[in-house]
Parts: sequence; structure tokens; C-alpha cells
Amino acid sequence: MAASKLSSILQYLLAENQHQHLSHHIAHQDIWIQLETLQRLLCIRPPHPPLPESIQLGIDKISQYQQSHKLLTPSETIRSVLSIPDTPTSLSLWKGDITALTNITAIVNAANSQLLGCFQPSHRCIDNVIHAAAGPRLREACDAIMQEQGDPEPVGSAKVTPGFNLPAEYVLHTVGPQMRGKEGEPTVEQKERLASCYRSCLDAMEGLPPLADGRKVIAFCCISTGLFAFPPSKAVDIALDTVVEWCRGHPQTTVTDVIFDVFAEGDATIYREKFRNLRSQYPFVQKSQPSSLKIIHSQHPSILKAQQWIKEADTLIISAGAGLSAATGLDYTSPALFAKYFPAFLPLGLKRLYDVFGFQEWISPAQKWGYYFNHLNMVTTWPASLMYSALRQFTQRFESRYFIRTSNADGFFAANGFDENRITTPQGQYRYLQCFAKCRRDAVFLSEPFLTAALPFLDPETQCLTDTSKIPRCEYCGGELTICVRGGDYFNPVRFLAQEKRYKAFIEDTARLSNTVILELGAGMNTPIVLRWHDEDLVRESKGNVRMIRAGIGAAGYAPWDMQERDEAVGIEGGLDHLLDVLIDSPSFRP
Repeated sequence: MAASKLSSILQYLLAENQHQHLSHHIAHQDIWIQLETLQRLLCIRPPHPPLPESIQLGIDKISQYQQSHKLLTPSETIRSVLSIPDTPTSLSLWKGDITALTNITAIVNAANSQLLGCFQPSHRCIDNVIHAAAGPRLREACDAIMQEQGDPEPVGSAKVTPGFNLPAEYVLHTVGPQMRGKEGEPTVEQKERLASCYRSCLDAMEGLPPLADGRKVIAFCCISTGLFAFPPSKAVDIALDTVVEWCRGHPQTTVTDVIFDVFAEGDATIYREKFRNLRSQYPFVQKSQPSSLKIIHSQHPSILKAQQWIKEADTLIISAGAGLSAATGLDYTSPALFAKYFPAFLPLGLKRLYDVFGFQEWISPAQKWGYYFNHLNMVTTWPASLMYSALRQFTQRFESRYFIRTSNADGFFAANGFDENRITTPQGQYRYLQCFAKCRRDAVFLSEPFLTAALPFLDPETQCLTDTSKIPRCEYCGGELTICVRGGDYFNPVRFLAQEKRYKAFIEDTARLSNTVILELGAGMNTPIVLRWHDEDLVRESKGNVRMIRAGIGAAGYAPWDMQERDEAVGIEGGLDHLLDVLIDSPSFRP
């Protein structure tokens, strides 16, 4: 079974690295921690000595099991943006994990000159991502190439390997030009070498076999724009111009589809603008209607199982983490969102909303409260969400037999029309401010009056509070207030205890006595004890009448494998906006 294979492989690798002290504990860790440990151990492991074949086969099985619970994106569902005249080639843009693309000939890896992958587990580079998904056989294949070659891989060339555990058939490894600093204009030579990366990959594609449907599909990552520091706007110009020029120079090419894959929204924006400019030069021809991703995913085994559990359930618990808010756009890890709403605070070194947690280097209280009030205003004016609306409609089939428990402080459930009596927020809410000193148990106040008073005094340029008399003070002790969200011992949970009590009564009086499904959405590893492990305990302590559907990106989509093997839980990895659209938009779930 997958769980036992994972445990035995971890024991082998930990012993190999002389970490026997960890081997006694790792099997009891969260499934995501076990998988992260596996990837870290494989990331730092050189290609020699080769892994025993039994270990390799076990890793292959684990990768296959992971993929079976992931919503992959077939290339035929990606809509073309540009068709190049007099060629069979169409270009498209896709934002997402390049290792989640399927029905694809090759994906491009932005490699280093050693071609062996990145040996630093903390790096979130594309090289690491691809090697992690492909498995250690990819590093061994690259090592064989380098042993035969004898020299570092030249910049601008490309090498081909199988994709191994990737959905893609092949990987094209190319080394882009590296700029020495973050500033400055690329040289003519650097621009030419980057263009050569694209030409070399397209040349290599000609020697690869087509897919079963006759297409030949390549997906390019953003080459050289990460740690290699090539300016993204310049890199996009070179990427698209080079590919178009190559295709026009090869009208008989066998390459039918070129996908430009991005992960960051900023890169996607640059590509969209470049495509708009190209569309004005070339007439667009949609060669075929893309297949429906929703229809394809509606037949995914994990989706079908989850839907069956929902149909059989009398009672529903929605357990919502930060991933659900992120799916509406309020992503605490997004540099683009922070730069949009809080540009004046970038010089402080703040880049994401998460960076503000525990931050103490404010220049003044006026600056700190300028940030807090801007943050509160952003959350309270956040637009209504179609996803929350669909969830609200979905809960109606359970009438009064549902409850929502969320670690999110943003109040989006209430703002989108859910009954507040059926929501518990144990981590607090932005709706309240509290006395930082906790001078009294009831020193908790609505934030709205303070925000309304402060809004006219928020400088639009500095985003600071210009009237310090608007800094919130406790009406009992005169001390400073703070946002009533758990962040340390200062947190005062008094306003949230009653709903927690109602939730616990619901669990005891309803959920434990009926056929219950937990729909856990976007609950990762930030505060796993609040939702993730609590939900697992509810399932394990039940008499088989409580089952869990865990959905989201990364850790948020991974349920314990032993629970999955016993049909107590199912994990589905994918973006929640699309995943929920597939999962709950079913005629049988409508009231």
C-alpha cells in the first residue's frame, strides 16, 4: 500500500543520511510532512550510488498515487491565443503548475549548467519542481548525459530526457543566460543566448514522436527570469518573438501547440500584453474548440467518490482555511496583491500579507495603524464571491444540519450571506479590536466605528494615519487596541467562545450521530491543529459515519493515505475555484 511504501522508503533514506533519530518519528507525522521530507532527502541526494531498484519502484508508486488524487490539466483544454499563419502551430498561455500538464509531449526545464537539478530543498525554482515530480530517475538520466558529455552544458542549448513520473512524455533541459545583478539591461549576447534556448527546444521537438492524437505539444516555463535575474518583460519579448520567428521559418514543423506556462500573476500580465500586440499583427484562427476541463474532471475518480459521499450524507461540516480566501483573490502569499493594496509599505521589506504577522519595525504608531486600517478597509470592501455563493446554495440541501468552522478572520462567510449562527471562527475576526493588555475580559470592540472614523485621515500616498487621535484606544484602560486575531498570548477569544460551544454541541448532538461529511477546503500547514488535525480526529474517533473530503493546493489537498485506503477520507489537489465548480455544481446537489 502507498502509506507503507512511503514509510519504508523514508526509513531507507534517513538511514542512508544517518538520521536514525528521525526514523522513529517520521511515520507518525502528517502525510504532507512525510512527503516534504522525502522530497528534501531526494533533492540533496547525488546520482551516485544509484538507488536500489526496489526503492526506485516504490518512489514510482508513490508518485503515481499522488497523481491519482491530483486534477491534471490536459493540453487540449487550453485555449489558443494566437495561430501563426501558414504553419500548423498555435500559441497559448496557461497559469499553473507545469508538472500538472498532461497529454503533452515535452515540458521545458530551466536548468543549470550541471544539468543535475537543484540540490537546495529551500529553492522553489522550476528545476526543483520538475525534478521532484519526475523522481530520482531524472537526475540519473541527466547524470548519464553529463558523464558522456564531460563538460558543463552550454548556455542556449537543449538536452532531452524522458519525463519518468511526470505526466509529460519528455523534459527538455535548457540553460538560460544568467545576469549578475537584479538591475541593468541584458547585453546583446545575453538576449541572443536566451533566444537560442527557445530555438534549441523547438529544434529538439522535431525529433520527438507525436501524441496519440497526432499533436506535438511543448510547454515553456519562464527561462532565466528567476534566480538568473533576466528582466521578465525583456524575457517575454524574446520568448514570443523567437517562437513566432522560428515557426514562420519552419512552415512544415511538426510542432502543433506551444504553451507558455507561468506561475506568477505578474508574468501572466506581461504575456497577455505581448499577445495583444501580436494579435494585432496576425489574424486569430481558432483551429478547434478546446475540450471542457470541467467535463473531464467531473469523471475523476476522487471527484466521483467525493460526490457519492456528499449524496449519502445527512450532515455537513465545512472546514475552511486560508486557501479558500486565496481562491477568491485574498492570497496572503501574493506579492502582487500586497503591491497593489499596500505599495507604501514595500520599503519596510514587507512583500506579502503574511509578512506583517509579528512585524514590529514600524516607523511610528501612525504608520502601523495606517496599515491596519488599510487592511481592514480592503477586507470589508472585498467583492462578493461567486464561489461562496455556490457554497451557500450547496448548504441548503442540508437545511439546518450543517456548520462552518474557519480559521479565516476575514468574515467572508458572513459577508456572503451565510447564517452567522452556523459559523465559528476560533482564530478571531477582523470585525473586532481588543485591548492589547486584556485589561478586562470584555475589552473587545467592533472595529467598524474606528475604521469609519479613520478613513478620512488615511494619506493616499504614504498610507499612514494623519490624525493620531484616531488610533484606537481601550475605553476601559486607555491602552492601545489591536486586531482581535490569534497571534500570541495577547489574544482575547471571548467573542468567539459561544460559537465554539455551539459547534461542539453540533458535533456531539448531530454529526457524531448521523452520516456526516467534512468538506475541508484550503486547510494547509500554517495552523494544522485548528482545522486539519481536528478534522482527522473527528473521522478517526467516529464509528465509520464521519468521512472527510480534503481539497486544495499543495498540503491542503493531501489526506492521510491510511485513511484514504480505508475509505475514510479522500484528498483532491487542485485550485479551489475550479475544483468546487466541478465538485458541487451538480443537479443532485441543488435544493
